[in-house]
Amino acid sequence: MDEMEEFLGVFFQECEERLGELQDTLALMVDGEWDAETLNAAFRAVHSVKGGAGAFGLDDLVEFTHIFENVMDALRSNTLELDDKICNVLLRSSDMMASLIEAAQGNANFSREACDRLMVELASLVGMEAPRNPDADGGASEPEKAASEPEKAAAEPETPAAAPAAAAADEISLEDLPEERSVEILISPGPDFIRSGHDPLRLIRALRKHGSVQVEAIGDYPPLADHDALECALSWRLTLETDVDPVEIETFFVVYQMTAEVEIREPEVEAATEEAQTEAAAQTKAAPTEVASAEAAPSAPQPAATEAERADAPASDPEPASTAKAAPAPAAAQKAKEPREPAGSAHQQKVAKALRVELSRIDRLVNMVGEIVITQAVLAQNLSEMDLAGNIEVSHAVEALSRQTRELQESVMAIRAQPVKSVFSRMPRVVRDLCASLDKEVKMDLSGEHVEVDTTVIEELSEPLTHMLRNSMDHGIETPDKREAAGKPRQGTIHLGAEHRGERVQIVIEDDGAGINRKKVLEKAVKNGVVSPDATLSDEEIDMLIFHPGFSTADAVTNVSGRGVGMDVVKKKVQALGGRVSVQNTPGKGAKFSITLPLTLAVLDGMTIGVGEERFILPLGSVVEAVKIDKSNLDTLPGEVRVLRYRGDWLPLINLQSALNLDTAYAKEELVVVVETETEGRVAILVDELLGQRQVVLKSLEANFKRIEGVSGATILGDGRVALILDIPALQNLSAGHMGGGFQMEMAS
Repeated sequence: MDEMEEFLGVFFQECEERLGELQDTLALMVDGEWDAETLNAAFRAVHSVKGGAGAFGLDDLVEFTHIFENVMDALRSNTLELDDKICNVLLRSSDMMASLIEAAQGNANFSREACDRLMVELASLVGMEAPRNPDADGGASEPEKAASEPEKAAAEPETPAAAPAAAAADEISLEDLPEERSVEILISPGPDFIRSGHDPLRLIRALRKHGSVQVEAIGDYPPLADHDALECALSWRLTLETDVDPVEIETFFVVYQMTAEVEIREPEVEAATEEAQTEAAAQTKAAPTEVASAEAAPSAPQPAATEAERADAPASDPEPASTAKAAPAPAAAQKAKEPREPAGSAHQQKVAKALRVELSRIDRLVNMVGEIVITQAVLAQNLSEMDLAGNIEVSHAVEALSRQTRELQESVMAIRAQPVKSVFSRMPRVVRDLCASLDKEVKMDLSGEHVEVDTTVIEELSEPLTHMLRNSMDHGIETPDKREAAGKPRQGTIHLGAEHRGERVQIVIEDDGAGINRKKVLEKAVKNGVVSPDATLSDEEIDMLIFHPGFSTADAVTNVSGRGVGMDVVKKKVQALGGRVSVQNTPGKGAKFSITLPLTLAVLDGMTIGVGEERFILPLGSVVEAVKIDKSNLDTLPGEVRVLRYRGDWLPLINLQSALNLDTAYAKEELVVVVETETEGRVAILVDELLGQRQVVLKSLEANFKRIEGVSGATILGDGRVALILDIPALQNLSAGHMGGGFQMEMAS
């Protein structure tokens, strides 16, 4: 990989972060939960992408984001009012940004026609002329140009006193400047300028789009022997001949101010501004007299600008309290008076505390830690078999090694952990789009966005969650009229949440819709040959039929559902991650889908148990206690269902020999381990012996051998033997003690 590819890789990583920030802020704007900082954050995200794209010559991305950031700037300066229509345009613009970035990476193509139409739509919001003519590509016609600066004309003061007040508050207009002027820029790179992906040559090339540039190097270049290629020893003075807006020049350099000191001087602009302010100060002295004259003639129409004039009048000549009315200052005046935070300062702090590392490097580190854990287990077991009673130092060293290995493993796994918010934040957009296409009203609630799981799990979550939301929207939530007829609010609710459950994380999608129509599901299953006509299924088994490949209850294929692939994809994805999915259905009231996934796919704490000659691992977080049993506490229900009386409850008893078809036999039936499951309550597992607690490295059976029901993976023990890691809820489905939907009931002693 050459330097250009490496810098581009850093830029595209930053683009992904900026897109995430943009989507978060747009979601707040759509929900009406925004403020000035929200708009500023959205603007910065778009502008940062534009700045980097300009440095790398990504013209399509620069062209689109330039118009996009102008719309965001108009919103944050209050010259454009945010409404539902504009929110829709902004959401589509963020999608187009993502498409352009994907295209720049070479991973996808984007629709030129759609991009051109969207640029015209954005430009029309702020009275700009779109840089492209979509008619040339067969797109929509260019809209009629808006009247020249209507907002400026409407806001233009009509009285002599108001004119200097507005001139002093507003930024100097380009109309007051020469057609072309000189701008002096002094750039002093910091130590991270090159490391952040910036290149002075690309900066200059990008700046030339705004006019001609003269370059002067400042400083002495060190000897080659002492020179670090990743540090800039020189500063530059750039002289730009341009006719563009001073604000645009300033925003061009925002992305560079994170890693360099940038000083911009525009002598002609400064002189024009100073002259305007001097004239304004001189004319403002006459303002009280003119105000008094205006008040003396109440029959004459009062100019709109007089309130702004009164707001700026000296405090020694206040209006009477009965007639005084505070008027908001012009947006430009407020913006000019507010203290400006140095561009990029917040981001600069974030960069100083963060380090981007390729995931493949983290994976290699995790694998090495896994091998260290196995080696430590082998060493500990071998030393335990030796007579080291008199060697206290060796025993202490082994204990210290074990503790340090655990700390190393926890630290490495923390690096891989990410909050599910990165996936959850995309889901409200899915619901909003489906509301428009299905003509439904739905509100989405989120909880547990900060629950952290392994990054591998995060990457695979988006697709199953999207399919489940589409299922809830299309089959679950009713239309507003049907909900109203059923006595429900017209607006439906979908809840998406996450929470830790021991060594696993549970993700829930719950809606208050019609639930699963079991009669319709069973009829369709019989018609499609999924089940036989004389089959007797429990309610839970009928509900699970929706996960069968190719199964759908839709009457017709639409762009949302009907092909029977959505829920099948969910089940396969979740199983591939070592998880499972379950359904709780209440017809007429709604359905709840639960996805249970491992927190990590690398290392876990486990309890080793023995059954005959075999060794198994139980996730330690699910173990409640081990209990010696009395034969009198065992019972057998109809259907060969064995149960154990436990503290006033009756628990299903899982026999691993029958559930897993083991060749080995139990030595005796005197010990059980009670474990807690996420959805099935507590169950009891019959074991021969407990062999102790240990850290185990998870190895995928499906990737290295084949999938085995009731087993979530395997590990290597200290003596080199392979032990299977048990999946308790799946074992319940296999064992003779399984009763649909879980089994736990209180019985009289």
